[in-house]
Amino acid sequence: LSSSSAASDVYKRQHHHHARAGADVGTPFSGLNSMVLASNNESVLLPLNEPTTGSARKSQIQTYLEQHDGPGVQHIAIKTDDIFATVRAMRAAHRRGGGFALMERPRRSYYENLRARLGDDAISAHQAELCDELGILADRDDQGVLLQIFTKPIGDRATLFLEVIQRIGCDEGGAVEQKGGCGGFGKGNFHELFRAIEELETRAGINTAASPPRPSAGA
Repeated sequence: LSSSSAASDVYKRQHHHHARAGADVGTPFSGLNSMVLASNNESVLLPLNEPTTGSARKSQIQTYLEQHDGPGVQHIAIKTDDIFATVRAMRAAHRRGGGFALMERPRRSYYENLRARLGDDAISAHQAELCDELGILADRDDQGVLLQIFTKPIGDRATLFLEVIQRIGCDEGGAVEQKGGCGGFGKGNFHELFRAIEELETRAGINTAASPPRPSAGA
């Protein structure tokens, strides 16, 4: 969206959604403002993203708006009960020439610090090793843990991409369920996702950092 406030008002008024979370996120080069709306029972979660301005390069949201010719769905999150098996199968399918291409892996330091950042009780050492092997991101909140990974844009423009998620550690009614929003929305991973998207856009030649202004004559 070019501006999330009007859309937010519509969803609150007509669909009885409420604001669940909000954040300003990005890298030193670009960013976005995000607001997450939720239905009354929080079975529907809807992040609304708008571009920030004044950075060295265009926000990825502004690039999306230009590539899409206006507002639309930037990504869709798909739940799985075993993200490790799902991602392993996705990578195998892509090696065979099918399926979806996944975003570039996070930097080495991301996995070196993963359990220290999340806390040793969040995921096991083996789960951390699988995240490292498969390029899966992890984050947590006070309810549980979110495991996530993103595809590259699925079309020929930098528009729609998919997210595969698994929410773990959420106790609801005595059973471990993937309760909507449990584990958060990956705020701790936004920087890595932004970096990967920025690099993808740069390689595609559709969004590059602005050149510094040239000094005026006589300066």
